[in-house]
Amino acid sequence: MITLTAPNDTAVTIDGRRVVRARRTVAGERGGANGDARTRIDWVVMQLVTEPIDLVAPLIKSELPSFTALTARDGSKIWFDAKKVVGPLPITANQQNAGYRSSIKLMGYRQYVTETPDQVRAVLAAADGDPL
Repeated sequence: MITLTAPNDTAVTIDGRRVVRARRTVAGERGGANGDARTRIDWVVMQLVTEPIDLVAPLIKSELPSFTALTARDGSKIWFDAKKVVGPLPITANQQNAGYRSSIKLMGYRQYVTETPDQVRAVLAAADGDPL
């Protein structure tokens, strides 16, 4: 179990083996009632924490060896359980023009990434996933 800090400064405990995805927060997920939330963790519930993703990801990986990352267009890392994604998936010319090179299906949604399909396959395989 991993203990982190919620935006209201209380301790939250997360079972790293159940994490599906973790990433830095985006606009709308921090500030206001969410305070200084820096990382979003999707597991049994969605949890915002104040620790940065660079600290959170290794903690989760220590409990979930199949936890790995690909890169979003802005250069940030999207961490996920390689056993719970499908990919690489093809993208359109418009998506390529926007800076994406491949995609995966994660939590029922397409996640577009800057890695090539071959790079996505290698990342998934190295984390004990089942690439297409």
